Amino acid sequence: MGRLRIGRARLFFTVVLMALFTLLITTTTTTSAQTTADIIAKKVSKLQAKATKTKGIIELDSLAFDDALAKPRNYSMVVLFTAISPEFQCVPCKNFDPEYRLVAAGWSRIPDKSQIFFGILDFKSGQSVFQKFNMNSAPSLLYFPASDSPEASPSFDRYDFGKSGFQAESFASWINARSGLKIDVQRPFDFVAFSLNIMGFAGTLGLAHFLYTRGGKVIRSKYLWAAISLFSIFIFISGHMWNQIRHPPYSMPSRDGRPGFIAPGFQNQFGLETQIVAITYAVLCGGAISLMSSIPRIESPSKQRLAVIIWMGIITVMYSVLILFFRAKNPSYPFRLLF
Repeated sequence: MGRLRIGRARLFFTVVLMALFTLLITTTTTTSAQTTADIIAKKVSKLQAKATKTKGIIELDSLAFDDALAKPRNYSMVVLFTAISPEFQCVPCKNFDPEYRLVAAGWSRIPDKSQIFFGILDFKSGQSVFQKFNMNSAPSLLYFPASDSPEASPSFDRYDFGKSGFQAESFASWINARSGLKIDVQRPFDFVAFSLNIMGFAGTLGLAHFLYTRGGKVIRSKYLWAAISLFSIFIFISGHMWNQIRHPPYSMPSRDGRPGFIAPGFQNQFGLETQIVAITYAVLCGGAISLMSSIPRIESPSKQRLAVIIWMGIITVMYSVLILFFRAKNPSYPFRLLF
């Protein structure tokens, strides 16, 4: 009987200890979950306060970046890595900055503002973060989705400027597709563009009236239609339509800081590049037309010979420049003329 009582007592104490241990673990887990939820709530409240004061933009440095992206977090984060300071001379950074801020301003119009935040990290304030993500150029745009996993390195998706362009509407569509939100872009009314459109419409009406009343000869002029045709051809073959679709930067500094006007590779180009190519083709075309039509009308043999030499020299130089452009786009291009 004594042994039986001792066994029952041990069993009783064992059950009590297991119950206390289970209660302790449950309480600790609940407390930990509540602590994590409180930390996230305080972080979200802090980010919302900053974003509200600055029209949806949160200025970041290295410490603020690590704190905002620390896991776990129940919100997404969009971060623009830029180099807007004058000493960097980053033209694309300056071009995209107002477009990015235009999209970030739409943050104030979404119903639940705790789901996503927009940050800007300048190179001067976050060099260590640039190195951490192997950022060799700017601007660069990363989207960090919400995550409950306490992983050390956050997952992200990179915005492709070459494919999607620098316009706010394209960037907003890219964000909406990944976040599931609807962030709209509301551009302020452009009085300058409106005035130019009115002036252009009035000018078009005036020109149409002039051509209708007095411009019969002008409309029937073969030189006018030849000029319009050539201008259209130069626009099309220079890549202007590609610029209208992709909206590339006008130019971009090279790695050594010098102005860059030729984008490497055949999948990218700059706005300035298309203008240079169009002018090159126009000069080559003008030289060919002059050799065929204008120079044969020169009566003096010496002047005619001099004109031929001049135009042949211009054509040779411009064609060499055109081949040089091909080699700039593709260094393995094997041909050259003068350069």
